[in-house]
Amino acid sequence: MIRVGRILVLTILGLVLYVRIFEKRLVYYPKKELEGHPRSTYEDVTFPASDGLMLHGWFIPQPQSPAVLIMNHGNAGNISDRYEMGESLAQEMGVNVLMYDYRGYGKSEGQPSEEGTYSDIRGAYAYVRSRGYAPSMILVFGQSLGTAIAVDLAVHETVGAVILEAPFTSIGAVARRLSFGLPIDYILTTHYDSRSKASSIRAPVAVIHANRDPVIPFELGMDLYQQFPGPKRFFEVQGEIHEGAFLALGVERTRQLKEFVLGK
Repeated sequence: MIRVGRILVLTILGLVLYVRIFEKRLVYYPKKELEGHPRSTYEDVTFPASDGLMLHGWFIPQPQSPAVLIMNHGNAGNISDRYEMGESLAQEMGVNVLMYDYRGYGKSEGQPSEEGTYSDIRGAYAYVRSRGYAPSMILVFGQSLGTAIAVDLAVHETVGAVILEAPFTSIGAVARRLSFGLPIDYILTTHYDSRSKASSIRAPVAVIHANRDPVIPFELGMDLYQQFPGPKRFFEVQGEIHEGAFLALGVERTRQLKEFVLGK
């Protein structure tokens, strides 16, 4: 019995050590090389995060629109993997789009961290403000990990609306699902706890989630949605889709989303 107890203790200590050493590698999967770019007109831009670190992005213009959308991607790759999404958002929503890389991704400096990504989106927000966009005309779009980054900005800054694709309540909740219920959330230092922040958001929130999302359980997206005070809309998409659920909305529901976040 004592031997079994020792094995259990050593197993737990080993798990704690593994998570502490490799936590960032489990959360962030950055890629430095850019392997594509928008086919439509775009500007190559750089701007500082709120802590001064230099970030890289692409600005896709829609000159007739007074609104801009800040696109926050998921935890893997970089913006070159999502240039088609950026173009689709610009064309289908009829808005200017700033898509950028977090620190450590693509051409952006530094190494990723939770507080660092919050600093990055604040820098992106300051950048579009410097281009003359009013706070009420700034839309924040997040995919997967980017949803938590978008939520944090909306808690601290005035935005016109928030669009979340495949959101989750917290990193801990996702970790529990992936570890078959093991309470490893108690040893994580990375939180991205959107659930605790949701009630503070007063901007309209739209959630888009595939009902058979293979990465973020649909239930987590619905749970987070229920925490927002409103106004809010939930767009359920059929299929096994993670990032890219927006593209599966179809013409009518894309029109509904645009009307909800832009009022037209």
